[in-house]
Amino acid sequence: MNRRAAGVSFCFIATILYVSRYFIVTSGVVNYADSPLNIALSRLNGHDVLLVLSIISLIIGIIYIITSEVRGEK
Repeated sequence: MNRRAAGVSFCFIATILYVSRYFIVTSGVVNYADSPLNIALSRLNGHDVLLVLSIISLIIGIIYIITSEVRGEK
């Protein structure tokens, strides 16, 4: 796997990690009215592990893509 494909893969992993935060928290919400959804989203404040992992994965992916473009790999 070349660096460009690895970079895109890391960016995809970052997207999955970022979106999964919201799927995990809102999985128990049956009614998406304002009050239950706000309560569910307020639970995200203390759970930043997936956010940190997604940011790290995104940074690694961008670094791989930039190094691939600078080196001129195909």
